[in-house]
Amino acid sequence: MELGLVTPLVISDFVEPEPTMSAGSRYSGPPLGILSLSSTLTNYGLESSIVNIDQFFLDFFAAQPTRSDQDLFSYISERVSLPSFDVLGFGSICSSYPLTLRLAEEVKRCHPSTIIVLGGPQASVVDVETLEHFPFVDYVVRGEAEETFPQLLDALSSSNSSERASSIPGITFRSGDRINRTPNASVIRDMDSLPLPAYHLDPSIQQRKSIHLEIGRGCPFACTFCSTNDFFRRKFRLKSTQKVIDEMMYLRSEYGISFFNLVHDMYTVDRRKVIEFCEALIATGEPFAWGCSARTDSVDDDLLGLMARAGCKGIFFGVETGSPRMQKIINKKLDLEEAREHISSADHHGISTAVALIMGFPEETRSDLRDSVEFFVNAMRFDHAEPQLSLLSPLAQTPIQTMHKHELVFDGLFSNITYQGYRQDPRDVELVQEYPDVFPNFYGVPTQHLERRYFKDVHDFLFGLTVWFRWLPIGLMRDSGDFLDVCDLWFGWSSERHRQGTTRQKSASEMNGAAPYCFRSDFRDDFLEFVEDVYVPRAAKWPELMHVLAQVEGGSSQGDSETQDQSCSGPSASIADDSYPYHMPLRNEVELDWDFDELVGCLRNGSGFENVSRRRVTVLVRAIEECGIEVRQLPPLLARLWQLCDGGRTVRDITDLFAARDFGPNGGPAAKACAFGLRRLVEDGLLGLSPRPIGTADSEHGDAPNEIDRWVTPATPMM
Repeated sequence: MELGLVTPLVISDFVEPEPTMSAGSRYSGPPLGILSLSSTLTNYGLESSIVNIDQFFLDFFAAQPTRSDQDLFSYISERVSLPSFDVLGFGSICSSYPLTLRLAEEVKRCHPSTIIVLGGPQASVVDVETLEHFPFVDYVVRGEAEETFPQLLDALSSSNSSERASSIPGITFRSGDRINRTPNASVIRDMDSLPLPAYHLDPSIQQRKSIHLEIGRGCPFACTFCSTNDFFRRKFRLKSTQKVIDEMMYLRSEYGISFFNLVHDMYTVDRRKVIEFCEALIATGEPFAWGCSARTDSVDDDLLGLMARAGCKGIFFGVETGSPRMQKIINKKLDLEEAREHISSADHHGISTAVALIMGFPEETRSDLRDSVEFFVNAMRFDHAEPQLSLLSPLAQTPIQTMHKHELVFDGLFSNITYQGYRQDPRDVELVQEYPDVFPNFYGVPTQHLERRYFKDVHDFLFGLTVWFRWLPIGLMRDSGDFLDVCDLWFGWSSERHRQGTTRQKSASEMNGAAPYCFRSDFRDDFLEFVEDVYVPRAAKWPELMHVLAQVEGGSSQGDSETQDQSCSGPSASIADDSYPYHMPLRNEVELDWDFDELVGCLRNGSGFENVSRRRVTVLVRAIEECGIEVRQLPPLLARLWQLCDGGRTVRDITDLFAARDFGPNGGPAAKACAFGLRRLVEDGLLGLSPRPIGTADSEHGDAPNEIDRWVTPATPMM
């Protein structure tokens, strides 16, 4: 039997090649469910081929500077349809289910004898509806497939396949004009019985920096918006500690991978098991790193400290709402003060956290939304926290979807939980509108107190702020006391600008599928203008400090290729007397009249702005990693040294200027102070070193002692 397993599309489609390929760089291979199923089939003597849609998607974008939706579908469908399989199993998730069904239809058109089997979370919960509307689908395997799918394949190899299939739990299939649905299959209770996923079928496994490793299944909670309960039947299960560590040891030995995304919806529910795992992992002495998902009420400072010592680098916290009232309504029931404490504790231990919130619940009021917005922005205070925000999506068969299934609206306000691009394929849209019972996640639940458009606007606005800013949103929330007031002021200003034709924002039709406004530098520039021209003069309680935050986080990338081409610097570069120190590219450099470090300290700890001192400081801002920024206030000594390193002076020249002005700390030797400061700036990546002058020639400084005095004379006492 020729058997193929087709992955669902998981990678996000950002429409434009650059952000899409950037997101794809974090792609960690075929989905774990497909790899696990393939490995299980091998144990049954059945070999399978993996047809990787994500890789086709990335290949297409790498080869096509421009694209059309039809070209993309043709590119993928040709590759899916090219091999001829006896059975083709399609995995499914809600966001790409329209594409999955269209690909299955194309395969059936090209190879009518191929048996099409669907599985995965989305197909499992809309199994009957899928078979009713899409005749090219032959079978749906519901829930966990490792035991059910091999039984189905065995039945398909017999002459009485329909009769045998009717005795297999967890199968939905068509028999003549009837749709048969067998009882649910039991969950796999012994997780240790599952073989290691077929990582060897990932052709890029040797290049992966991290991979997903399943450590258990099932969540014992019953949140009204979550679909996990239905798929895993709320049966909480874990692999044994020894099994997980053995798999980690093997994968490190075989592929050199030491970072694992431990897959379980709610890993820390069993505290005893987590402690056992962490202690055993520490005992191995291996440099493993890992991340997991958890509830904020199932961790504490002691446990987080142990997890950090055992190599935990990241935790996904699903907080969902910052409103105590909504916590009860959605049956999440978290203590939000406790949640804040544990996010802070994780940050203290150096564990990165994704703090996920949802907005747009049907009962959500402005007060509830205000609480969630405040929780979201407050999470930005922590260096290791990443707040995430989504619109509510009525996932199939969840309590929310079931309760409101006859009220759902298709208004184009897609949730990023279920929508992976910013331009939906027109054919996908046709399917979604034609079969709402198959694709409810693309619809919205009507809201009682605020318009869905308002939720969407707030969502996009906050998302844009996290893309471009760090401290400015926190400062505005602290200054205003109600960040929704800032949102409303922004909406009014930007709408008026759009009406007058002066705003940079464009409608979706004008953009023709380009990246959304909040992703573009246009949004950043507009918001900075709004802060300086509208918020500061009209609404700010501390206008000077809000202006300081806008100054620091404004500005654009500096530096040029010529400077970098001439560089011989690096952490290990020697600082020769005849080398020319120069400024490495920055996003911004500003001179301020307020102590920025003290201002940030107030934003971190919630103290009053009256504690911020007036003093002249130099602040440098540079881009780091992916869209992040690092803000550095230079001590006075380093600030004056920085001003001299313009690429036109040698180290010897700079040292002489220090000696001339007696700049050694506490009267110490200027040469040692200069050498120490230069080495620190070079090692921190703020200065580069060149063997020849860059920019300004030496001679331009030689006859300007008064100008030099102005540059190097301290503006404030040295500290």
